[in-house]
Amino acid sequence: MYVMDLLRKSSLISEHVIDEDGKPGRMFAYRRTVFIVHPSESTVYTLYPQHKANEVIRNPIERLIQRAVKAAERKEKREAKRINVRKAELAVERAEAELRCIKSESNRVIAEMNARVNEIDVELRKLERELFEIKREKTNLMKSVVAYV
Repeated sequence: MYVMDLLRKSSLISEHVIDEDGKPGRMFAYRRTVFIVHPSESTVYTLYPQHKANEVIRNPIERLIQRAVKAAERKEKREAKRINVRKAELAVERAEAELRCIKSESNRVIAEMNARVNEIDVELRKLERELFEIKREKTNLMKSVVAYV
């Protein structure tokens, strides 16, 4: 019953294959387990784990995965630099606004500078969230890579 339950969850890979003994069959797979089933009946001939793929298939897929990983790392690095530069610019602008607020005796200028400081703080929080989302996106991609290792 356990094997039949796994077979129900599996996906058809090929309708026309042969098992180790040369008998024709259909190939199904589920969670790195291969099932060779009779061509017209629901009888399982062979059941075995398949942890490594043939090099003809594995090498191009590994290169594709490595390319995707490197692209994600480059994107994260590029965006992190952009965000960090913008945060530094905002920090300088915030310091200038605070300095102007401290130096000024005008209530209008003090109110304007306090408002600008608040705007800068909101933008800084937005940049932090954006950086977090970029890191999260890369993490999700790396988790997906695990399925192919």
